[in-house]
Amino acid sequence: MASGVRFNLLVALVLTCIGVVSAQENPKSKGGSITGRVTYANKGVEGVTVTVTMSGEALSNSGLQFKAVTDDDGRFRISNLPPRSYYVWPFVPAFAVAEATGRYPQGKNITVVEGETVDEINFTLTRGAVITGKVTDSTGRPVADEQVQIIPVKRELQRLLSSIYPSINDIRTDDRGVYRAYGLPGGTYKVAIGNPDFTAFIATSGKRFYPQTFHPDITDEAKADTVEVTEGSEATGIDITVTRAATGFSASGRFVDAKSGQALPNVSFGVTVLSDTNQTRGYISVRNVSTNSGSFQIDNLPPGTYAVSVLGSNSDSNYGASESFTIRDGDVSDIEVKVRRASTISGKVIVEGVDDRAILARLSRVQLQAYSFGGGGNSIGTVSYSDIAADGSFQLGPLQPGTAQIELRANDRNTTPEFALLAIEHNGVDKSRGFQVKEGENISGVRLIAGYGTGVIRGTVRIEGGTLPAGTHLDAAFIRPGSSLTIRHTRLDARGQFIFERVPPGNYEVGVNAYLRTGPVSARQAVVTSNGVTTEVTITLNLSASPKP
Repeated sequence: MASGVRFNLLVALVLTCIGVVSAQENPKSKGGSITGRVTYANKGVEGVTVTVTMSGEALSNSGLQFKAVTDDDGRFRISNLPPRSYYVWPFVPAFAVAEATGRYPQGKNITVVEGETVDEINFTLTRGAVITGKVTDSTGRPVADEQVQIIPVKRELQRLLSSIYPSINDIRTDDRGVYRAYGLPGGTYKVAIGNPDFTAFIATSGKRFYPQTFHPDITDEAKADTVEVTEGSEATGIDITVTRAATGFSASGRFVDAKSGQALPNVSFGVTVLSDTNQTRGYISVRNVSTNSGSFQIDNLPPGTYAVSVLGSNSDSNYGASESFTIRDGDVSDIEVKVRRASTISGKVIVEGVDDRAILARLSRVQLQAYSFGGGGNSIGTVSYSDIAADGSFQLGPLQPGTAQIELRANDRNTTPEFALLAIEHNGVDKSRGFQVKEGENISGVRLIAGYGTGVIRGTVRIEGGTLPAGTHLDAAFIRPGSSLTIRHTRLDARGQFIFERVPPGNYEVGVNAYLRTGPVSARQAVVTSNGVTTEVTITLNLSASPKP
């Protein structure tokens, strides 16, 4: 699967704008269509698979997904699409796609409305270049089944690399130690094995690992040779010689009760991989528990910075993490992990204005998620999930101290949730911005106000006061007036359009953001929605307004 960068959207609904709102009854649903053309050297390309998905994960084989194959003129048409936002993308081995954004989800974001045909969703291919070589160890033996990194020297190349299919992250050596990376956009690269982002995961699973080594045999990236390729060219003999597979080091210590200091047996734990600045890079679940004396040992850790943390589950009531430690060229011992009593949040989901049992039963199709952060003294947070019982009750935990935020999502992330989280209350106080959770605190009586509806908000954004720079990221969201809780958000498509489905009836504010280099410029508009009604909103975004800091 072509991979891109996960972008977390936080929508600030500020500034005023000129808006136009109208509503119309939904006629009998009519499917929409998307048409376009895939070309290479100004000629249509036959036999290209074009995929339309909700999530952008076209190769996941999950969720709503449509496919078409281009004809002899490179044209495709995908019909009978329910109205909503989609991601459209062609998968073509050995070619790069000029329209790649380098962002996740991959693809052109297109909003389809009932009965509409969206034309000219076109893609331009360029013949990819090839880099190939052989990886051997210092004795001349081939290094088989090892991931090879193709690293662009200039950052702008990463955008095009994200369009490669199969993924640039899937390049591995064969049994002869030979690798072949194809479909590369023209440019300058460095080639290496031993990806430091994954070394710890590989090593702790019992597999060999190699120190990151660049072509031809350099461990210092700044001194590595570069490889330059042009469209359709092939660079051969880009060989790498590595030292023998490295042996990692051990980290050992014990789990103790934070209050009594007593050793704790049978604690499930894992390793958090940290960056040089103590930011979380990944998590490794260790298939082991502490001994009767509370001790633990993790073997084969490569050099790096780590923390040992309690591996929590919804049935556990504890949390804890060690101070960060760095492995350089030897074992690390006497690590102490203080285990503390975790917190929980419980309450009920109330569906506003609905008493139909058949609708309420659909709460089983959504799930609650709580993320607690900022109270553990490092960047490690805790995430907890909860299903919703038939009576609407839930319990989230274990959670560490800090700020805990609650979200509602569909069990199938490729679909729009049937319910929307409208408000979060505790003892009559709005908690949309999160709960301040203390150690061992059990917060009960929380009310999550959900809405159920069949309304649709369909929007168009008009730009004034300037020209939107190419590649500018735009998104939209809606909230209740006076609330800080973002109910849903989405990306705008290339035509400046967006759509929200399954909107409960009520009064909302729809906001849009344009993320400029100088900062985000935003606008908002009030709307009223009803079940079975499509509410159309036009929002004017003034680029000459002062960006929000």
